[in-house]
Amino acid sequence: MSLFEVILLPMLMGGIGGLGHILVFKNGHFTFPRKFIDDRGEKHYLFGSTKDIIIGVLAGYLSVLPVVETVPIWYVIYISLLSGIGGSSVITRKIEQNLASTKASYIQELSHYQLEPTSKGGSTNHNEVKPVGEVEEKKNQG
Repeated sequence: MSLFEVILLPMLMGGIGGLGHILVFKNGHFTFPRKFIDDRGEKHYLFGSTKDIIIGVLAGYLSVLPVVETVPIWYVIYISLLSGIGGSSVITRKIEQNLASTKASYIQELSHYQLEPTSKGGSTNHNEVKPVGEVEEKKNQG
């Protein structure tokens, strides 16, 4: 197999799959990369839709890398194209799952605490956060 069939073709098909991802999952809404400076003067870069294309290129190449020498060329095209379309979705779904589990664990941890007002004037500047058991014990004593 030539260099084109082993490296460039899967990457090209993955990139086309990345464009397909934008068309299918983002309703064809393409955003260009941009740079902006926040209030503190720090520079931030947003890749926009090019990140989906880059992920598609990498997914297309990596998906056929182990088998590229042993399968027909149509299979390389097919698998790298599908991987390019789904690559960004898989990564996004995994990130969302991790965020959801982290959020659930924080909510569970926060459920053990309650805000106890310590100031008499209604100001929240001096309130304390204590475990629920300590707040309930103090209410029962007082």
